[in-house]
Amino acid sequence: MTNLTKRICSGVVLISLLFCIAYVTVVYDENIASYSSLAIFAIILWEYSRFIKNKVIRLLFLSGFVLIWLLPITLGGVNAYGSFVFYMTIISCLVWVLISLWIFVFDKPHLHNLWIFLLGYLTLIPAFVSLLWIIGNYSGAFILMIIFSVSIADSSAYFVGKKYGKIKLLPNISPGKTREGLLAAIVITPLSLAIYAILMDYPIIGFLLFGLILTPIAFIGDVFFSLIKRSKNQKDSSHLIPGHGGLIDLLDGSIAVLPFFMLLAIYPIDLGFENLDNLINKYFWTYFM
Repeated sequence: MTNLTKRICSGVVLISLLFCIAYVTVVYDENIASYSSLAIFAIILWEYSRFIKNKVIRLLFLSGFVLIWLLPITLGGVNAYGSFVFYMTIISCLVWVLISLWIFVFDKPHLHNLWIFLLGYLTLIPAFVSLLWIIGNYSGAFILMIIFSVSIADSSAYFVGKKYGKIKLLPNISPGKTREGLLAAIVITPLSLAIYAILMDYPIIGFLLFGLILTPIAFIGDVFFSLIKRSKNQKDSSHLIPGHGGLIDLLDGSIAVLPFFMLLAIYPIDLGFENLDNLINKYFWTYFM
């Protein structure tokens, strides 16, 4: 079985699993999405900790996240800490902007354990809190939309780059990333979301803008985690998913997108997503109930 076949088979299984989780959340128990998110992030933390080769620093990294999970912000709900969550999201978005500048300016595949430790907190905590906030204020349907949108961007960049890519963007960090692949993702992702909006009879502009915003952010998330893996001479974050590697390899772009999506949701910017849950319930779940 080729690696591409493994990727496709694993992708089908994972998509089916996500839809099952979303369905159970909507129909039976709204807390299922939160519990599933905790389980997924626990695996992501374990995978990320493997990048930290110093055992003491790795233990401190994992212990710190355990303490954070015990804080009231996660036990009592992120909505009770609106100001903190808001400013943390702002800082997280700025961190990702700085990471993008750092990647393109230095283009060096080496990071010290302490840098990996610090960047793990600056990127994973906001993503986790954003995930809980989105689920609490909207639902798991938005998480599905983010994951599928990032998957479209990744797939289009991968296949177009593999077939037509000639100009490498970051050869020292991620040799497979090409300018042609990125441009294809920037075009295909918004168009795919626009087609989805047309089928759902929903405002097209909001989905086009979301696709345009999402694609470069997801690209930076992908490259950032590639930088860490290459720095530690690891091809994948783990071998959990055949053909893909680990959850970080699968969700790296979504991790970067989550705080930006949350920021768009907090600010009064109308991208036309207010009634997405109702639309999904009306047009999608009716076919499975």
